Amino acid sequence: MPDARTITRLDTQQNDPNRISVFLDGAFAFGVHRDVAAKHRLAVGDTLSPAAQQALEVDELRVEAKQRALDYLAHKPRTEAEVRRKLQRKDYPDDIIADVVARLHELGYLDDHAYARDYIHNRFRSKRYGPLRIERELRKRGVDRTIVEQAVADFFADHSTLDAARHHASKRWGRLTDDDPRRRQQKMYRYLKRRGFRSDTIRRVVDDLKADSA
Repeated sequence: MPDARTITRLDTQQNDPNRISVFLDGAFAFGVHRDVAAKHRLAVGDTLSPAAQQALEVDELRVEAKQRALDYLAHKPRTEAEVRRKLQRKDYPDDIIADVVARLHELGYLDDHAYARDYIHNRFRSKRYGPLRIERELRKRGVDRTIVEQAVADFFADHSTLDAARHHASKRWGRLTDDDPRRRQQKMYRYLKRRGFRSDTIRRVVDDLKADSA
């Protein structure tokens, strides 16, 4: 750990006005975000103890991790787990990641409940996927099982999985050319299963197709 040193200059960086160059004992030592400098009330003539220097480094790392997370979120909504994985890949300490994630929740940038609701709506509108597939996709993105199950249940309370399954079946059935009716039905069952429909829903659709083909 470095010895106590005196701040001899504080300069706003030309390439980034949000950063301050800190000079200790006459030589450039490090740069910090303006918010970190303000938090620690850095001033020329102050003496930075080893503990103070370490606290600066930690806060600077926290600001850096937060900005990296915000840049990641700028492209599209993300889950908490996705943000955590992104920061872990950059080797930020676990306590820094926890602080950043908590702050992003406070600011409203992270909300797995809202993410799940929007994701389900968009996937159903664009692909008409069934609840099981949507659940798998959300779990893969790291959304907690309880959140997923509640969001899926809420959405499909107002949207018919049977109608969605029939939509898929109507487009697929005519392209299944197997002469054996049983194999044709099995193919349809597997097709609807891959799209995330439950067995009872699939059986109803297949039974309807059998009746119409009789």
